[in-house]
Amino acid sequence: MVTITEIYNNIPCREGLTADWGFSCLIEEASLLFDAGAEGDVLLSNMEALGIDPAGIRRLVISHDHWDHNGGLEAVLAANPAMEVYIHDAFTEETLSLIRKYTEPRIVTGWTEIGDGVAVTGPLGTDIREQSLAITVPGGYVIVTGCAHPHIGRIVGRASEAGPVLGVIGGFHTVSDEDIDALAGAAYLSASHCTDRIAEIAERYPDSFRPGGAGKVHRI
Repeated sequence: MVTITEIYNNIPCREGLTADWGFSCLIEEASLLFDAGAEGDVLLSNMEALGIDPAGIRRLVISHDHWDHNGGLEAVLAANPAMEVYIHDAFTEETLSLIRKYTEPRIVTGWTEIGDGVAVTGPLGTDIREQSLAITVPGGYVIVTGCAHPHIGRIVGRASEAGPVLGVIGGFHTVSDEDIDALAGAAYLSASHCTDRIAEIAERYPDSFRPGGAGKVHRI
């Protein structure tokens, strides 16, 4: 089983947390933080409310170089400069310099295993380059996305080259009919953050859809 706790989301789910535009989640078994939200104080405050200690995080993966996913970078790195940071080739020199104040970033160029049962897809897309997580579960993978700017269907297709996609969690951004069709094989779906057409996804897949939001804990 994998446990994914949403720390940062503009959609509220649990009392006692601040809902704010952005996304971040913790993959508990891997001690991995995925994205860092928009504001460092909100990120750290929500982590404290959830009982998550930044010192226990081993890895940080940033999906793409947008403020609502990298805004908490400095705050979390200042709290734990020992964590490994994974980015890709489309990050600005400003972001690279910020990371290098604390540690040397690891640049992902393609599908990369970064820990037991955890892979990064590598950057996809053209206008906005973005990477996602692929987490091994019995029988396949759970995909975690930041905004899915390259389209969720393309991300699912890339992960499907490695094995069946059984779950998809995170922001799906602009969703096409083809994207909704691409989610058909997943037994667990949780679209939140920047996703448009959430209601349509929930209506299309009522048995697999689970609402997401700040404080939501997914166990798959």
